[in-house]
Amino acid sequence: MPKGLITKIKSYFSGRSERSQIVVKNAMGSLAIKIIVMAIDFAKVPVLLSFLDASHYGVYITIASIVAWTHQFDFGLGSGLRFKLTEAISTQNEERGKQLVSTAYISMAAIMLGVLLICIPIILNLNWTNILNCDFIGLSELVLCVCMVLAVFVVQFVLELISVVLQADQKAAVSNIFKPLANLLTVVVVLVMRQYAHNSLLLACLAMTVPIVIVLFIANTILFARRYKTIAPSFKDFRKERLRDIYSLGLKYFAGQFSSLVVFSTASFLLSHYVNPTEAAVYNTAWTYFGVIVMFNSMVMSPLVAAVTDAFVKGEDAWIKNMYKNIRKYSILLTMASLLLLAVSQIVFHLWVGEKIIVPWSLSIIMTLFFICNIWVTPYKHFLSGVGKVNVMMIVSFIKIALFFPIAIAFIKLWASFGLVLAILVVNTLPNMIIQIYQYHLIINHKAKGIWNK
Repeated sequence: MPKGLITKIKSYFSGRSERSQIVVKNAMGSLAIKIIVMAIDFAKVPVLLSFLDASHYGVYITIASIVAWTHQFDFGLGSGLRFKLTEAISTQNEERGKQLVSTAYISMAAIMLGVLLICIPIILNLNWTNILNCDFIGLSELVLCVCMVLAVFVVQFVLELISVVLQADQKAAVSNIFKPLANLLTVVVVLVMRQYAHNSLLLACLAMTVPIVIVLFIANTILFARRYKTIAPSFKDFRKERLRDIYSLGLKYFAGQFSSLVVFSTASFLLSHYVNPTEAAVYNTAWTYFGVIVMFNSMVMSPLVAAVTDAFVKGEDAWIKNMYKNIRKYSILLTMASLLLLAVSQIVFHLWVGEKIIVPWSLSIIMTLFFICNIWVTPYKHFLSGVGKVNVMMIVSFIKIALFFPIAIAFIKLWASFGLVLAILVVNTLPNMIIQIYQYHLIINHKAKGIWNK
């Protein structure tokens, strides 16, 4: 590497505060990981389509989106843990940190076990052929697939708390490496499976869900045996009073994010049920392509939450303002990148998935608009989460849920995938942009009063 470039890199980091250096280093690490994620995600789709046809692929996506609802039954535990653990780490209180982690893991395991015991009997008694609008897969296979995916997701959600621990320790880049490793393992497994089978929904479900559990189990084992040995979870460090610490704030996070969780978890199901599974595959293919920018943005932004919490606790408003000034410049670049993706989208889709899945130009345009809006609102969502001011989001969330389903169903019946994205944009994303940006300016300028400051 040229000496001049090395000097510039050193100067870039040395001229910043320690917190800014941590954020930038994590962001750059996340960028490197995101490049790998993008390559694997794009490779995964044609590999899966070589094993499953578009209809079977759409069914898998729909099953996964329905089962992903199990992830919403933690009642904000992950978000509450991140906020409280960041405080404990900032004040070097290892005893409190260990109690928080232990309480989180044990309560999460109990919640997920309860979800599993409640959901399995329900799953066994539902007519999944009608629910998924598919008569080309046997009912018994569908039921087995849903039960298996649910069981794996339940285990995954407990193990994913290691990512929350890393984020609280401002090691967001490390927490982002688990998914690409699991996806790479999935691609390898599918490449092997297609030599011996074809169009097996059960095998595809196994290949898509089990690898992440393996990766997370190994990560938990290694990190709690080494770096986080002093806060490793244990039964003796479970504390009932820490449940209140975690869930009092966590429930607010959960309620505030619930509308978005509902919208995105039900999207594929709504398309499969009211149109067909192939339409769900079209939507998810477009989402994978255009969502690259926002997924990249979220990874780069993820170190911001813990850093904002640390700065806010210490009253360093100037640092926050300066950081958001730089983020706005960065958002302009991402907007331009999104428009470039739109310009070349039809060429990329043809080279990527061929004629197996056709993405309409209208869907490409509305999805680009949706993701550009997300680029601009994501930093402000992270700010509100970082400072724990989520009451407004919580109230608005319930209003958006009440509006979403009738609007989404009507739009889907009229315009299929285009209608779904339009409904998400109108009901969920645009209100977030207006409210969250406004609340940020009130809080950072010390003008927030009443509910805007809670």
